[in-house]
Amino acid sequence: MVKNKMSSIEQTFEGWKSTVGEPLLAQQDTRISTRNVDVFYADKQAIFGVDLDIGKNEVLAMIGPSGCGKSTFLRTLNRMNDTIDTCKVQGDILLDGENIYNKGMDVVSLRARVGIVFQKPNPFPKSIYDNVAYGPRIHGLVSRRAEMDELVETALRKASIWDEVKDRLDQPATGLSGGQQQRLCIARTIAVSPEVILMDEPCSALDPIATARIEELIDELSNNYTIAIVTHSMQQAARVSQRTAYFHLGRLIEVGTTDKIFTAPDHRLTEDYITGRFG
Repeated sequence: MVKNKMSSIEQTFEGWKSTVGEPLLAQQDTRISTRNVDVFYADKQAIFGVDLDIGKNEVLAMIGPSGCGKSTFLRTLNRMNDTIDTCKVQGDILLDGENIYNKGMDVVSLRARVGIVFQKPNPFPKSIYDNVAYGPRIHGLVSRRAEMDELVETALRKASIWDEVKDRLDQPATGLSGGQQQRLCIARTIAVSPEVILMDEPCSALDPIATARIEELIDELSNNYTIAIVTHSMQQAARVSQRTAYFHLGRLIEVGTTDKIFTAPDHRLTEDYITGRFG
């Protein structure tokens, strides 16, 4: 019985490796490069041999059914999975050509370079100002109050929330609306001048108006940052990304331009998900 089940799974994925498309970008355009990445939680394998490149100033969307591994893979890109004792990552993940899993890698500095915005807004129980200033302070990015004031304003402006909070910077960040809190978290992320911003379903807890603001912001931020976003919304992926990667049962099934993935996918599994046959 087990043998027959395994054969069925193998048939499902037959040929999937050859239909991943063109994950590689021109070398000079690549910000993050992953090769043969496997992720395990104890004895259970969650990610299988993912090869994927993410370009500079690119927005890459990761889509797929719940539990397909897209969020797990996203968290490998700044070693957030290190916080899980049973998690083990194998393979190569390069940021600007450097393997982020090298023993000498400073994880704190890495997470400044590759920031993450979570599904649920998580402002610190501090003032709006101190939320944004927290990262620059611990990383020693500025030495004078005037410099910090300028940095905080710049980050809040880049996150399109300055005009809404400029007169109450000393008030608790928890008093903001959900959409404002998420934009504040984005400001907090970009305050330390990252190269990459990871977003794990950043709009799933927001209303349509707040979602639209975040999507507009993603488009603006892509002028200066590489962005990888996990989303359950195929409409959102279509709106914000240049390329889309489809995951299924821990495997990267297909990656290509967003237009192609949604209109002419190469793999049947991708087509079935896009057309709503499962997922």
